[in-house]
Amino acid sequence: MSNVQDVLAANEKISKGSLRENADRIDQDRKFPHENISELGKAGVLGLLVPAQFGGVSAGLAEMSQALLEQAQSCASTAMIMLMHFCATSAIAAKGSDAIKEKFLPAIARGEQLSTLAFSEAGSGGHFYMPVSEVRQNEARKQLTASKSFVTSAGEADTYVVSTRRANASGPTDVNLYLIRKGTPGFAAQGRFEGLGLAGNASAPMTLKDVAIEDDTRVGAEGTGFQSMLEVVLPHFQIGAASVSIGIATAAFQAITARVGARKYEHAGGAALASIPRVQFLVAEMAIELNSARAYLGETIRKALAGDPAAMLDVLSIKVKASDACLAVVSRAMTLGGGWAFGRRGGLERNFRDAQAAAVMAPASDVLKDFIGKASLGVPLF
Repeated sequence: MSNVQDVLAANEKISKGSLRENADRIDQDRKFPHENISELGKAGVLGLLVPAQFGGVSAGLAEMSQALLEQAQSCASTAMIMLMHFCATSAIAAKGSDAIKEKFLPAIARGEQLSTLAFSEAGSGGHFYMPVSEVRQNEARKQLTASKSFVTSAGEADTYVVSTRRANASGPTDVNLYLIRKGTPGFAAQGRFEGLGLAGNASAPMTLKDVAIEDDTRVGAEGTGFQSMLEVVLPHFQIGAASVSIGIATAAFQAITARVGARKYEHAGGAALASIPRVQFLVAEMAIELNSARAYLGETIRKALAGDPAAMLDVLSIKVKASDACLAVVSRAMTLGGGWAFGRRGGLERNFRDAQAAAVMAPASDVLKDFIGKASLGVPLF
């Protein structure tokens, strides 16, 4: 059995190898990166958050962040797929029944099962934690009809952690989570993803029509889905999404600093672009943005792992900070790269498009700032 460090070392090798080699093709062809996911699965990366008793390596937030940051430096589409898989895995491991854990976690640890979340709905927009769909109780039978939007790995993942209001719900937070297999009667992924960036992550709508719901597929106790989303899924998603943003920004920073150091002007006696004070100023701003985001990510993880009561405010904030820093870094990199960058050379143009997703991905930055303001002022979030 591999240990955590073995898996992280394999993740780094694959990220710098296959993920980097395949990134442009995945982006241009808009194809789901099956080869990348398969290779990561065989190396044990899909089982990173699976407890050791089920064949995983019992890693946590820090190791997840490290893995995603390395993946995102090479292929942000693959990193986003893995982020959603880690979020689903964390929910199953933390809240699933013994039967669900025994049924699904060993297969995830072996790299045979890719999972994801199916939370967002058109009716709730950026407030993914408040689904509008509701389980219907017909005598002894429960059924779910729901339209899910922007499901990462839609139609590609093997299992989906689906949120919905429970039957006869008392309000929008009276929620259950269910684990639903691909191929379940009534399950369907809709269409092809045509997003600006993250072109390979198959983030598409998904419909559930009269899907039979069994209590033994519920993840967590009855009516605790909202709590599970806030206590388990949200920290993993926020920290993971921040890691992806920082990974994208790191790739852009490395690419542009190498470029400006190598770019020479014949008319200026062979002087490098790096010798221009304005270029140095912009690179300094990029370095400050990137390093401050990295430091804040580390502090957020530290507080979360320590159970610090103040950690939730940082968990809410880190995705916003990392997203803003990423956008600032890649935008400056595009400016410095000029025609070389806009000509889709060096990966910067892909980094720029991929970076746009975090700010609008639920919970969107504006929604998070509303939460952060309320929390800072002592106003109830809900």
